[in-house]
Amino acid sequence: MSRFLSAVAMFLMSSPLFAAVKEMDAANAPAETVSVVWVIVFVVFFIGSCAGFFAYIWVKDGKSEQVGSDKL
Repeated sequence: MSRFLSAVAMFLMSSPLFAAVKEMDAANAPAETVSVVWVIVFVVFFIGSCAGFFAYIWVKDGKSEQVGSDKL
């Protein structure tokens, strides 16, 4: 297993060197541009999902404390 992992590590370390030596066109490809609207939509959904997750955890934590205090 350690031979396999060392072989994978060596392969991954040599891949950028291979690309640099061969001067592949993929390394020089132009970056695709994205409309700012889609970036804003992503940011709104990302922040909304993070806020929703923390709100769920906060509400769930509050309910578990109420259930625990009823048992006393």
